[in-house]
Amino acid sequence: MRRDYYAVLGIAATAAPREIRQAYRRLARQYSPDVNFWEQSARGLFDEIAEAYRVLSDPEARAMYDRFGHRVGAAALEAGRRGEDVHLAVDLQFGDAARGVTLRLGVPRFSSCPDCRATGRAPAGACPACRGRGVRRGVEAVEVPIPAGVDSGDQVRLRGEGSAGPFGGPRGDLVVSTRVPEHPFFKRKGDLVHCEVPISVWEALRGARAAVPTPFGETTLVVPPGTASGQTFRLRGHGLPRPASGGGRGDLIVTVRVTVPSGLDARTEELVRELERLAPLTPRDGLTRWAGGAA
Repeated sequence: MRRDYYAVLGIAATAAPREIRQAYRRLARQYSPDVNFWEQSARGLFDEIAEAYRVLSDPEARAMYDRFGHRVGAAALEAGRRGEDVHLAVDLQFGDAARGVTLRLGVPRFSSCPDCRATGRAPAGACPACRGRGVRRGVEAVEVPIPAGVDSGDQVRLRGEGSAGPFGGPRGDLVVSTRVPEHPFFKRKGDLVHCEVPISVWEALRGARAAVPTPFGETTLVVPPGTASGQTFRLRGHGLPRPASGGGRGDLIVTVRVTVPSGLDARTEELVRELERLAPLTPRDGLTRWAGGAA
């Protein structure tokens, strides 16, 4: 049996609003679950104190409670109240974050009690299934469309997919936060995607058309003759979508790394020397001026 709200707060039925507020603050500090986390009963007492304060601190709900008791007083305060938002976090693969995906999530939320049709009432008094609240907690499947291009920390809000409000009140929202781990090949910077692609020394010398991965498949990188290791190329429109701007994609920034053969045999070394004779290079000319730390 539920205790009288005045008794819960330890005040008289004629208590002024200030007395009600002071009593609530004192008891809330005493029975807060943050302080009494080791006591299972503290949470129930704290909820009872909070409920008593919600009713007695509201003049209209208090008047209804004084007249009709628990059920009508609480209903006068809570009927039509919007339900709470539900917050979830999901982990996405890089590809799903890039292309977008629809997830089917199990959402823990309050829904209207089917036994009492959200009224909180039963023939014998309060509905035992929902304890007179008009809502019951459960896990329900909700399809959540994740737009293309989301990043870690982005939020997707689904209106009306949170918890139902007491006594037929509207639902709150479902807020889904996304977490996208780092990719082993692609490095993201906003809507730009960076990657490194190896090319052979021969491709660097004579030029080549190299197939490179993108977040959406493959594309061709045109490597001009004489490309140096570490040179970067911008492939426009091959980065990530821009969900905030409503369209378009960023770019893919490709850095090439020139690889050279190792373990040359005598014949290959002779060919390299011949190539060096035909196309001599002096890359360290001018370095001697810095010897000894000259400025």
